[in-house]
Amino acid sequence: MKINIDINSKRAKISAESEVAMVLFKDALEIALDSIMAKEEYERVDIQESLNRVTAEDIFAIKDLPSYNNSAMDGYAFCYSERGKPLKIAAVIYAGDKQEPILKEGECYKIMTGAKVPKDADTVAPKEICRVDDGFIELTEDIQKGSAIRLRGEELQKGSLLIEQGTLLDPGKVALLASQGITKIKVYKRLKIAIVSTGSELKEPWEEASEDEVYNINGINIQMHLKHYGIESSYIGSIPDNLEQSIAFISKLKQYDIVITTGGISVGDADFTKKAFIENGLKELFHGVRVKPGHPTMMGIMEKTFVMAMPGNPLAAIVNILLLSLAIIFKMQGAKTVFYEAIKVGNGSPLKLKPNRVNIVLGNVEDGKFFAYKDNRYGSGMITPLVKSHYIALFGENRDFVGENEVIKVIRINSELLGSGFDYINE
Repeated sequence: MKINIDINSKRAKISAESEVAMVLFKDALEIALDSIMAKEEYERVDIQESLNRVTAEDIFAIKDLPSYNNSAMDGYAFCYSERGKPLKIAAVIYAGDKQEPILKEGECYKIMTGAKVPKDADTVAPKEICRVDDGFIELTEDIQKGSAIRLRGEELQKGSLLIEQGTLLDPGKVALLASQGITKIKVYKRLKIAIVSTGSELKEPWEEASEDEVYNINGINIQMHLKHYGIESSYIGSIPDNLEQSIAFISKLKQYDIVITTGGISVGDADFTKKAFIENGLKELFHGVRVKPGHPTMMGIMEKTFVMAMPGNPLAAIVNILLLSLAIIFKMQGAKTVFYEAIKVGNGSPLKLKPNRVNIVLGNVEDGKFFAYKDNRYGSGMITPLVKSHYIALFGENRDFVGENEVIKVIRINSELLGSGFDYINE
């Protein structure tokens, strides 16, 4: 991982009136992405283990696809010049057969889907438009020359680029590799990611908690969201509420490529977390983002470890993991596509927003319109908005109102990363 910290860039717009170095939401992501490179460590994996891995080299087709002319459906293969007259069935061809050309004038083949079409036939008539009588067939409809034949190489030609380096392998791409008989793939090694919490007052889900105690859901919540994208991580517990113990605890985190923390970074906190990270050499990229929810978010680099300090409130932590952290993780993992693809919909009902920050609004799309969850009246400490919502809309710092039926951009929660840039904020 290449370190290239540029916290004095003009992108880092520091608010002199705040104790926290506040940056614009879009700038936060740009600063972080500009500070890292892909971790250049590779391995070869079996195709069965390649799902959600990132390719570390260009992969080229080693054979035409399809590799021979074949029938697209069950029917009758013949020479187009013979159309318009009864044709005698000379042979039956099944998928896998290697039929040599044998047609004489006035003859055809009965052929099955996927079967290789001999060189003496150039058209396949679907059985649905053929009348069969005593071993002869007649077409009941006219068809075009070459109909129902999948030509050799029409999908892919030998030597063409199959999958580009830096591609996240989904099931379809794995199937494409299988179609070429490719069983070993060079991929980037998985990142080592640690998730830690702060606050000794929290109880882990596997511990017993009284009505006055709160379960810590952030660790497993973040871990499961990362796992949805095929990103492995380890939850390793809570940072102690003691500076010396925190320094010692954090010093052991330098073995990881990425460390994600939650809580303990707001202004006014005892903030052992930040102090302990700084004692371990953390160089801040920013602390504080103009966004709702999630403004306390901090990121920085501790030697070779990228640190993402998320807010303690569950909703704030997860939406910023989805909108900021994932892009950083995928870039470090070697992926070239790290942004979501936005879609345009109408706004279902008027929305009031908090000005001077990016507003992250959860909701759903129904009949082509976006409806904010509970009219955007929910707290950053809640969990149910994430469960009940499937879309996110982001509105720029200058927006305080969104009109009904206004065309806006939204992204689907837990969707694939397909967009070419960070262009889904509604300015």
